[in-house]
Amino acid sequence: MLYRKELRDPVDHAVDLATLHEMEEILPMTAEERKNLRAWVYSGHDPEKNPWHYMDSDAWELNFLEAYRRYHGYHLRYQFVTID
Repeated sequence: MLYRKELRDPVDHAVDLATLHEMEEILPMTAEERKNLRAWVYSGHDPEKNPWHYMDSDAWELNFLEAYRRYHGYHLRYQFVTID
């Protein structure tokens, strides 16, 4: 996908890149999701926002990855299990 370029302050963009790298390390995602998330952030957008303005049940805007999954008709849920 191509996203409209957004001009942001270099400090804000550096924070967005750090958030992107953290998301890539922590969240499981497909190669296509990773490619689109990177395109979104490298075009100057915040990874905690989304181009569709999807909201959760508490009216908070979803991050790009969650909104991307809903936009394309699926939502992955991961359950963490502790073993005693």
